[in-house]
Amino acid sequence: MVPAADTQWSNLCIVGYGNPQRRDDGTGCYVAESLGRLLEGRKEISIRALHQLDPVIAEELKAAEALIFVDATAEEVAGGSAWGVVRPQLDALPYVTHHVKPSYLLALLKHLYRKCPKTWLVSVQGDDFGFGEGLSPECEVRAKRAALEIASFVSRKMVDKG
Repeated sequence: MVPAADTQWSNLCIVGYGNPQRRDDGTGCYVAESLGRLLEGRKEISIRALHQLDPVIAEELKAAEALIFVDATAEEVAGGSAWGVVRPQLDALPYVTHHVKPSYLLALLKHLYRKCPKTWLVSVQGDDFGFGEGLSPECEVRAKRAALEIASFVSRKMVDKG
């Protein structure tokens, strides 16, 4: 379910992540690229497509007033995608950076920069995580729908500078 529009921001960062060489695992990148086209020209929004989350991007995210992460999930999700609020969680450093979660990055922001932006994780249901490129047809439909939901949400939340 898409969150309610209760506040506005002037600086948002969207990060889609996953491995495009593992079919539906690339959903986050697909959604980020779609949002790049849908939200083109919005200078107050930065959009990144990453293979995986890395603690190094905390520096880049420190100025954001809000963050939206997008990733694939192997779990079945009613409606094909789900929004979840991310809270900072500074566990032990993950053994390998492939396991860095949005909650860990948010905790780094809080610890290093005294910033804790409102943060969501949009999980899009994937079906095929085998080797190969391109999303499965079902996942592509879900990813397109998620991109439109995020674009609509962002449009309601952003202060129009134009």
